[in-house]
Amino acid sequence: MNQLDLIRAAAEDVAAARVLLRERVEALEAIVQSALEHGVPSDQVDEAKSPSWNVATPTADEHQALTAS
Repeated sequence: MNQLDLIRAAAEDVAAARVLLRERVEALEAIVQSALEHGVPSDQVDEAKSPSWNVATPTADEHQALTAS
């Protein structure tokens, strides 16, 4: 593969990952809403949905950018 093919392949991988992340964020939001509707306290929900990875990583920044509304 030449460099342009590698770039195209990587760009496709990133695009697919973004779609998957959006789907998972939507699923998480639905689960959170259901938990709140079933009386789970919001502070417990917030604690449970806190990411286990370091929030200073670029991955966290990407997550915040994709989920910001």
